[in-house]
Amino acid sequence: MATVVTPVTPPVGKQAIVGLALSTTDLCAVPRSGTARLDAWRTSLHPLNGDGSGWPALTSALQELARVLDVSGGRLEVALMPPFTEIRRLELPPLADAELRTLLARNAAKFFVGARAPQIVGTVAAPQAKAGANGVIAAAAPMRLIAALHAAARDAGWTVDAISPAEGAWCSANASLWPAASRHEAHLLVCGGERTELLQMDQGRLVGVRRFRAGAADAALVALAIGGADGTRGTMARSRVAAVGAAAPREELARALAGAGVTVAPVPPEWVARAEQPDALAAAFAGPNAAPLLRTEATLASRRAHQHTMVTRVAAASVVLLLGSALLALRGAKRQLHAVQSERAVIRPQISATLVGRTSVENAYRQLAALASAQRTAVQWSAVIAGVSAHLDGDAHLTAFRGRGDSVTVEGVAKHASKAFYSLVGMPGLTGVYAPAPVRRESPLGAPALERFTIAAVVAPRATPSVARKAAP
Repeated sequence: MATVVTPVTPPVGKQAIVGLALSTTDLCAVPRSGTARLDAWRTSLHPLNGDGSGWPALTSALQELARVLDVSGGRLEVALMPPFTEIRRLELPPLADAELRTLLARNAAKFFVGARAPQIVGTVAAPQAKAGANGVIAAAAPMRLIAALHAAARDAGWTVDAISPAEGAWCSANASLWPAASRHEAHLLVCGGERTELLQMDQGRLVGVRRFRAGAADAALVALAIGGADGTRGTMARSRVAAVGAAAPREELARALAGAGVTVAPVPPEWVARAEQPDALAAAFAGPNAAPLLRTEATLASRRAHQHTMVTRVAAASVVLLLGSALLALRGAKRQLHAVQSERAVIRPQISATLVGRTSVENAYRQLAALASAQRTAVQWSAVIAGVSAHLDGDAHLTAFRGRGDSVTVEGVAKHASKAFYSLVGMPGLTGVYAPAPVRRESPLGAPALERFTIAAVVAPRATPSVARKAAP
């Protein structure tokens, strides 16, 4: 018969996330979202069909759960209670996860005592017990049980997100109820009516599972397994041992352990009611963190496809963001270019006027430079005339003086034209002195005979100041 601890009034059609604990006779559900607070919901459960063809009782229970929660299905995180699963520690050669699952699944009967049919195997790493070995916590459940669970959930409108042994969920609960236990080695006792399970944890990870008789029947063995009876680890163990489960066997075992030097930590007040129900505690903490997880090949393929889809979406989003950032950068560059062009258009008249003025100034400078150069290199005719007058023979006088470029031509008369010629040959500043025309002798009436001459020469260029500086040593 189903029982509801707290009434529920959620919106119709809303999806929910629910933790389930499945045993051979009961289903315990603890909703986590999509509904008003529901402490726990239980119903009796008929076992799986013997031929493994289905689990009608589970389908009906999940449909009833959806009606109680007033939701249209959702996601389930399942913890399988003993004896649905078998969990143990193994020391195997180092293998990849996929290879390890394949090895254990194909040789399940060798590693798991109760494995009589194909098994679904899950593993989680554990500290190595010896060099060259790979310590793992392995859990196995019948393949037909996992398949029937998925099928029943699908038929009832639910999706199974994760399946794990109850030990994994209890390990996760230990880290939440006693946070300090997740930082060092710790032990959790799960006390039931038929047996007691001792979970050993290190840094919040499950590293070992041992089973004892219920109550205080095996208290000495439990204390020895914890390490409190030999006196070497008692002080450490007293602060790291906790217990959950039925109140009577739990208190009986705690008193017996206290006599062996092991103190069991009290349950936090807000968790006292839940801690007395191991199945409700497992349902509350079932999920992806309750390792080892039991995944079928279809689940693994779906997970890989989901991861591939997520990677593709992330890559596509990265490309879109890259293109978007490139477009934004291009837009910003165009906006800056437009602003620069606008500013240039504003100052273009000023720049044009400045360029015209600069061009005029440069032309004036070039003209002045040309005039200065021409002035420096031009022949100083007054100096040439004065030189010719000073060096010309005293018996001669000039009748004509012509200068063009750097050439000078003088005409005159003298008693002896040769004296006039040689007087100009030695004149500084003249080079290439020659007679371009023959000397003509004239005899004016009543006057002595005179010789008419024509002398040409080249005026030597003057040295400019820059040239003179370069020539100086």
